[in-house]
Amino acid sequence: MLGREVNTPADIVYGLEDPEPVTSYDDFVESVRGKMSTAYEIVRQNLGVVAERNKRYYDLRARPTSFSVGQLVYYFNPRKHVGRSEK
Repeated sequence: MLGREVNTPADIVYGLEDPEPVTSYDDFVESVRGKMSTAYEIVRQNLGVVAERNKRYYDLRARPTSFSVGQLVYYFNPRKHVGRSEK
């Protein structure tokens, strides 16, 4: 998240990879920006896949509502009492 690799217990067991040599701050900033934009694109793609999957599962369980104009329906409108705070 901050442009640094986090050391985990697996790194202690298997060792660390050598970091990429950075020659200047501008190169470092550009490499981090590139990595972040790549990660952003991957996340956007995965969110699209997950949204489609969730929609498919929801559509399997959802019952279609078929109301017509003029049909009587129940409407829930709770009364609020003056001076009482509801929690």
